Order: sequence, then structure tokens, then C-alpha cells
Amino acid sequence: MSSRNTIRDEGSDAQTTQQLTIGEAIDDESGLLAEAECGEHDPELRPTVELEKQGRIDYDWSRKAGLDHPYGTTLEAEERRLGEERELDRYRDRALAADRAGLDRERSCRVQTEWESSGRVRDFRERGVLGSGGDPDVDPRERLDAETLGGVNRYGMHLAERFRGPTRATYAKQLAEKVACQNMGLTAAVLKTNEEVAKGTDAIQPIGTIAEWMGHPKYSIQANVEAEMTTLYQPAAVNQQQVGVLEDGSGTAKVTIWKRSQVGTVLREGDRIRLLNCEVGWYGGQPTLACTSESEVSVLERGDGPSPRNGTVTHANFSGGSRRQKLDVLRG
Repeated sequence: MSSRNTIRDEGSDAQTTQQLTIGEAIDDESGLLAEAECGEHDPELRPTVELEKQGRIDYDWSRKAGLDHPYGTTLEAEERRLGEERELDRYRDRALAADRAGLDRERSCRVQTEWESSGRVRDFRERGVLGSGGDPDVDPRERLDAETLGGVNRYGMHLAERFRGPTRATYAKQLAEKVACQNMGLTAAVLKTNEEVAKGTDAIQPIGTIAEWMGHPKYSIQANVEAEMTTLYQPAAVNQQQVGVLEDGSGTAKVTIWKRSQVGTVLREGDRIRLLNCEVGWYGGQPTLACTSESEVSVLERGDGPSPRNGTVTHANFSGGSRRQKLDVLRG
């Protein structure tokens, strides 16, 4: 009996200890909660869902960032903006001072740009002549004999007739530099100069010489043409804006202006136009011209002929390519 009572007493003591431990834990937790409620904590910087909703409602979405109070800009962007404003103020003060002094800043800038450009070209040519063993202060034509000088002048005249722009003397001097300073033969100098001028961006090529200098049909190149629009056809494809025939006295060529080229100029029959950087291709064994996004179309003289383009009701037959197939959109 005593052993049973001892065991019962030990069990009751353990239960009492367990109950006291739970009670103390509850008291401690209550104390911790009370202390947490009364304690000081950092403010909550993250907005709640209600604050975000109210912020979207109260925000003025129609307002713009003003110069005095830019919205969402960094310190670097702010400093860059202030620097640009001060630079513009300096430009304005300089322009006003020049206007009060009666100075033509546009003309002076143009003269200065031309002088700097000519200086760079002169330095480049001097470096080329010096590298070839020549003297930039001496005309290379003076170093040629009479027979070679006659050939240089003759081929210079042919190049001037073939490529519009530089004079005969300019081409003759270029040929003389290659012959006298670079020890090239006259024929090689002519071919080299012809290749350099044909690849230049400012040279206007006659249409009749396109098939000669363009080379292989697989390799398309760019050309500059100045001619008259003699005939305009109704485009046969939806991606073509205008299709016609150009003539400059040396030959004729078909030209296509694509819609994706973004050419805003509408051509008429009889227009005297200048095409820069137009693609040279082949159609039916003949060279053709195409205006792309890199091309420039300028109307030098306006004609009084019709202006058919994609969207009109007239049509033309491209099989024969006859120049007599002129369109009369007024009658159609």
C-alpha cells in the first residue's frame, strides 16, 4: 500500500509541476504580449493595400513633370539637365551679342566649315603625295613629258564628260599624281581613277555608262543619276509606289520607287529629277534603278505631265517596255 501511495503521490506531484509550468508559461506570454504592445518600434514604411488603393485614386495621372520639380529623375539626370540649360543660355547670350554687333554668324560658320574641310582635304592629299615620294607644292603635271601629259589631259577630258562634277583639270591632276608619284602606267591610272570616281558619293553617272562600270549583274551597287522622267507607268505590284522610265541623253533606264522607301515626292512626266544612292539592278538583261530607304529623290524642274501611281485605275504592259505607252489619267 505504501508503495502505491508513493507512486500516486509522485504522479500527482509531476502533474502539479506540469500544471504550474503551463500557467507560468501563460503568464509569461501575456507579459510578453503586453510588453510588445507598450514597447517602441520603428515605423512601418511599406504601404498597406488600402494605402496603395487610395494612392492610385488620389494621384493626378494627367500631370506632367515640370522643370522646377522633375518627377522620378536621378541626381545625375538633374545635373545634366542644369548643365544643358546653362549651355543653352551661353549660346543665347553669344547669339544676342553677335546680333547687336551686326555679325552674320551663319555666313561666318559656313566660311569656317568650308575652310576647315578644304584644309583636311589638302592635308590628306599632301600625306598621299608625300607617301608616294612627291612634293605637295609642285604640280605633278610638271614632272611629265609632253606625250604623257597629252594623254593625261585627253583622259581627264573623257572622265569629265563621263562623270559630272569635277573639271577636266582636276581629273588630269589626279591622273598625273598616280603616274608621276605612284609610278603607275597611264592606263592603270585611268582605270584606278575611274573606279574611285564611280564609287564616290557625289559623282553623277550618265545612264548610258551604267552597264559598263557596274560590273557583274550579281553584285548590285549604288548610283547617282540626274535625268528626265519621260514616262510613268501604273505600278503592277502593291508594294510599288511609282514606276517609270528615265532619260538623260546618254540612255534610258527603268526606275522603281518602292513604298517602303518612304519617298514623299510624287513624280510627274517631264520632271527633271536627281536620284542619289539608288540601287542598280538587272531586269530583262538591262540595268534598272530602284529607290530604297537610303535613296534621295529631288525634283530640279517640275513637268506638266500626268502622275500615275499605285491606287489609280490605269494599267500598262511591261512586256514590251515601249516608251510610247504613255498614260492619260485624266481621260481614264
